[in-house]
Amino acid sequence: MNLKNAIIDKITTMKDRSIKITLITPELDPKTMAELFMSVNNQVLNVDIPEDISEKKSKAQRLRWVLYRLWENKYKDKYNTFELFYNSEMERILEHYKDKIE
Repeated sequence: MNLKNAIIDKITTMKDRSIKITLITPELDPKTMAELFMSVNNQVLNVDIPEDISEKKSKAQRLRWVLYRLWENKYKDKYNTFELFYNSEMERILEHYKDKIE
C-alpha cells in the first residue's frame, strides 16, 4: 500500500523513547481504506521522508493541502467531502481571477 500525498501532522515522543507519527491523507478509496484498517498494529517496513518538502511539492499541491486544512478546520460540517469543498473553492478562485481579465 502506498499513501500518496500523505502529510506528517504530528510527531510525539513516547515514554519508551520511541516516536508516534500522525499522518493526514487526502480522501482514500474504499479498497485503500480497508487495507489501511487491516494493517493496524502491523510493522511498517519502509517510510520515505523527503529531505526538503517545500521544494518537492508543486504550488498546486501546496494549495490543495492548505485548502484541505481549511476544510478540515472550518468547513467539514458545510461540505460532506473535501472534494466538494475543493471544487467549490477552485471555482471561486477561478471566477475571481477571470473577473480581473475582463
